[in-house]
Amino acid sequence: MWQTANEYRGRELGVLLDLDGTIVDSMVPLKEAFISISSMIGIRIDEEQQRGIGKDLRFVMEGRSTRFSELKLIWRIGRILKLPWWKRVLLPLIAYHGLKQTARRAPPVKGVTEAIAYLKKAPKVKLGLVTSRSRKDAVRKLRSLGLLDYFDAIVTRDDARSLKPSPEQVRLASKMLRLPVKACALVGDMPTDVHAAKEAGALAVAVGTGIFHEDVRSSRPDLIIASVADLPKSLGEISARLKR
Repeated sequence: MWQTANEYRGRELGVLLDLDGTIVDSMVPLKEAFISISSMIGIRIDEEQQRGIGKDLRFVMEGRSTRFSELKLIWRIGRILKLPWWKRVLLPLIAYHGLKQTARRAPPVKGVTEAIAYLKKAPKVKLGLVTSRSRKDAVRKLRSLGLLDYFDAIVTRDDARSLKPSPEQVRLASKMLRLPVKACALVGDMPTDVHAAKEAGALAVAVGTGIFHEDVRSSRPDLIIASVADLPKSLGEISARLKR
């Protein structure tokens, strides 16, 4: 399917991967779980409201992520849905643990495990993870997928004061890889990934495996691919775009 790893002859580059919706197929299960849990307290979320949540999600996710801020995120979604105050309070309490479990059980995107193994063998490619998950959650998830040892740098919410769309995590990952930011590409499924990459000076590569397809396209990434599974055959194009 791909050339052998040793056939890649481009410049040295850093490939920074988002986790949820990019490596693991978590966004659709999380969306379905949230809708299901919300229905338990009489909340019905229609298609228009789902689009509204997606549109505003990149703003409510800004800032350092902690357990408190994760609960606050769910509360803010309740505000976006214009729920009465008592349902805004109740929703985080009943949804938090179920959503965390759903994220932990999420399977890898098809073909991603093989693609990451390929990238690890490519002599001029360094791999980094940039995620809003905690280090504990991220390490646990990568280990369960057999991918932990493939990453040369892991940047989580515990390592930065601000998360994507802030460029801080991208810059930190490039520093850990000992590469200039302009030699790195951030691959993700959300507009926050695109904005973080561009603000940092990295190449913004969008994948179509999340739930924000229209939004991520309209954020004008430098390159769009179907999924991380297509990264090995896209290395040449990524390298060429980084040279510009």
